[in-house]
Amino acid sequence: MVVGCGLLGGCLWPDSGGGTRAATPSTPPADQFVTRAGSALQLAGRPFRFVGFNVFDAAATAHYKCAWWSRRTDAELTADFRYMRDRAGATVVRFWAFQPYTRGGTDFSGMDRVIRSAQANGMRVIPVLENQWRDCTTSADRSAKSAYQGDTWYTQGYQVPYGNASISYRDYVSRIVEHYRDEPTILAWMMMNEAETKARDSQNRSALVGFADDIGHLIKSIDPHHLVTLGTQSNGAPGASGPDFAAVYSLPSLDLAEVHDWATRGSDTEAMPGSVADRTLPAVTSPQCARTDGAPLACSFANTAATLHKPLIVGESGIAATDGATRSRRADLIAAKMQAAFQAGASGYLVWQFNNVVDTQNLDVLPTTEDPLFAAMQKKSENPSG
Repeated sequence: MVVGCGLLGGCLWPDSGGGTRAATPSTPPADQFVTRAGSALQLAGRPFRFVGFNVFDAAATAHYKCAWWSRRTDAELTADFRYMRDRAGATVVRFWAFQPYTRGGTDFSGMDRVIRSAQANGMRVIPVLENQWRDCTTSADRSAKSAYQGDTWYTQGYQVPYGNASISYRDYVSRIVEHYRDEPTILAWMMMNEAETKARDSQNRSALVGFADDIGHLIKSIDPHHLVTLGTQSNGAPGASGPDFAAVYSLPSLDLAEVHDWATRGSDTEAMPGSVADRTLPAVTSPQCARTDGAPLACSFANTAATLHKPLIVGESGIAATDGATRSRRADLIAAKMQAAFQAGASGYLVWQFNNVVDTQNLDVLPTTEDPLFAAMQKKSENPSG
């Protein structure tokens, strides 16, 4: 009989001496992985559309955490996943899996506990492998990737150790993808958080095209099971908006597109920033969608529907709230945003962020406040198109 099985499918079997021996890990059946069917996600042959949360510091360990608040214990993390599932209908959590969280791919205990918590609650996770920004990563001078040697991180910097990292980003991707290639709890690999650059290649394409093509092929060469995406705001940010969005996400190695809905380049009060008056998506040939720096969120949805025919997810969306009235307002506004996104073809919507304390930006959604956003998300999880 099987004595025990690990996260990656490796099991322990009794040996002749009464102990145990490790069996060769076997790949789980294909229907356990989230897959892509045209512009939709599927799980076990059925459509898979989701709502969920960001919990950026979920993989914090005793040796590293980025958030100022206390690290969750294993029991607390599992309880938080359960609350998200039961009260908001959440089935997906997005979190940071940058090099510091795994000691450069040598200690996966933080990742493992996130996966265990998700498994215990029948949920999926999206690990993000690096940050455009200085937070929680290996930047020695606390700068964004665009500040690297004349905005060349996406053409050169990712191939060498960055800041105080022990290995390059590219080598780190190889390590972590190899380690979890057979783990179906992972929905998709996300290369970056909010990748952006003003750098262009010799064909006047965004430098993100070459970067995503290289890393996408690298991941696919190691891991044939998981979906892959770049990870972008795609709401006016340079490098992956308008025509650049289409150029990046048309790459065969990328399975789905990602956008963020933030008021800094959009609007808290518009359900679909950049749409026409009746929430109709603009034409991809319209002047606003022809811009590579400034094309609004609606243009990314329009490009996905008209030219890419791939799944699209909203990876981050948040609105500040400080009391009962503003939390109620936030619930109504994000409910409208979820409605608009799913009607425009989105496969998933992730809110920033689930927490047990209020951070400095007041974006946190807390269980202790009985936040009405949980109920709004629960309703949308039950009927994404309604």
